[in-house]
Amino acid sequence: MQRADGWSEVVDQRRWWRLTRLLCGLALLSSQAALAAEPPRRFLTEPFPPYTFADEAGRAAGPMVDVLREACEQLGWRCSIEVLPWRRALNEAQRGEAHGLFTISDTPERRAYFHVSAPVVDGRYTLFARAGEDFVYRGRPEQLAGRTVAAYGPSGTLLALEELAQAEPSLRVETEPDNLTVLRKLVAGRYGPEGLALINEGVALHLIRERGVGGLQAAGVVKQFAYSFGLARSRVSLKEFQAFNATLVRLCRSGRSAALIKPHAVPASPCAKAS
Repeated sequence: MQRADGWSEVVDQRRWWRLTRLLCGLALLSSQAALAAEPPRRFLTEPFPPYTFADEAGRAAGPMVDVLREACEQLGWRCSIEVLPWRRALNEAQRGEAHGLFTISDTPERRAYFHVSAPVVDGRYTLFARAGEDFVYRGRPEQLAGRTVAAYGPSGTLLALEELAQAEPSLRVETEPDNLTVLRKLVAGRYGPEGLALINEGVALHLIRERGVGGLQAAGVVKQFAYSFGLARSRVSLKEFQAFNATLVRLCRSGRSAALIKPHAVPASPCAKAS
């Protein structure tokens, strides 16, 4: 009788373990199916090397893309990333047709539509002049009196230039559809003999190197800043944003963000506190 009872107990344990494994497997399949059924979160960016660009296969690439993919993976989010012309990306994101947009700066204009994340990469807006100019900007807007200064817009660069124009009303602002046009027109003298361009320094150096734009020199830093992700207020709840932001902060503090950004030769931002 004891042997029969012992054997019955063994059989019951085996059945229990089989049932447990079956239930765990079903739960895993259910969670995977739910994740697969959930539509991906759509993020939009622009051709903005070295920060964001499309690789040879047409896929989104760059340091911020790498950080975003890592954050989505850790959150268990399915994220799609599309590279679009900036105006289209901005308009679609502001209309709530996407969950997120990057790269953006933390400004009141962007906060009106987006939850702005912790900073990811640093940059600076720098004035460029034609080679041989003796102009050096030393932080005084009155130095720009009577000059024409061009910038790509709509963009954070243009917003920074418009702030300068408010401080120095005689400054003339020219807006161009892309940064390459700004640099080429500056070289050609299209902004006058004292013309200048305000541009993200990293972008300018990339274009000078990769597109062979010569005859230019840096003429002084206007503003230092950082680039962030913007999550659309109309699509992403505050709770979801806080989870996303906390993940970015963890990636930064663990050194993972810096490791992802380093191969792209742009500076990673200091780690922020999660909000």
